[in-house]
Amino acid sequence: MPHRVFTIVLLLFASPTLACPSAARVVIPADASEVQFVLPKRLADAPTGSQFQQQIAKLTRDQREAAILREVLSGNVPESLRRLIPIRVEATNAAGAKHIATYFVMADYLAVGTDDDFFRVPITPVTATVIAKQLDASLITAKVSDDVFAAAQVKLEPKPLTKDRDITATFWQHHQIIEEQLRDKRRGLLVAGIKKDVVLTNRLKEKPHKVAIYGWHHPDGRPIQSLYVGHADWYVDYSHGVRLMSQQIIVDGQSLKLTDVLQDPQLCPLVSSEGPIDAAKVRQAAMWAQ
Repeated sequence: MPHRVFTIVLLLFASPTLACPSAARVVIPADASEVQFVLPKRLADAPTGSQFQQQIAKLTRDQREAAILREVLSGNVPESLRRLIPIRVEATNAAGAKHIATYFVMADYLAVGTDDDFFRVPITPVTATVIAKQLDASLITAKVSDDVFAAAQVKLEPKPLTKDRDITATFWQHHQIIEEQLRDKRRGLLVAGIKKDVVLTNRLKEKPHKVAIYGWHHPDGRPIQSLYVGHADWYVDYSHGVRLMSQQIIVDGQSLKLTDVLQDPQLCPLVSSEGPIDAAKVRQAAMWAQ
């Protein structure tokens, strides 16, 4: 497949700068920019989600990862995942200065197919990082996972499974359970409570070749999974989900890059609950590319 360059489209609309209400520090703002992931147009003969799950049902893990990567980068992604959801947050740094930011996340977890027939596909952080790089995006942090749940327009009760957690058939079974929970809900709403997030964290520096997972919140906000870095980076099970966020972030009215904000000691509280995160150094320490 020829190399393609993917970009973020950012459309700024003239509107006054609004402070976050003190009673609602995590909100979906009505006046936010429109941000989209730009992918190739989905091919007419690309497999739907149900067709794709049949195609990968008997593949090895590595073959499955390669198939998912190929479909996503070729544009076989639901339209509702291309249009990102803005989340506005505020944070006060150690010096007492308050900052306001709007960042942009996928409405749901990474999937293959169409809005009418798609398949949420758990993947390794290695594959997720390749996709994120092509889309000028990033894995979310545990803090952003909490924010997403707080702002979510649809909060579902988690439905854990216990048998054959790491096989494609169970991935599909869990996807269908979620779809039943979402019956009659329109696509494109910010959905939470359905999976654990694959996240970016400084704890990945502890040992190489690990995946970090966090979240899967109950309706009352309690996460099933505390931040955990015990699994090898090749391990994937039905409960893992990748929700990417754009590298575009608006801080105090200025357009900045997420990786810069994550590293900034004064601004990082907007997107991190563990202090500054150098994403490049975390990925290098995790040795995901090796």
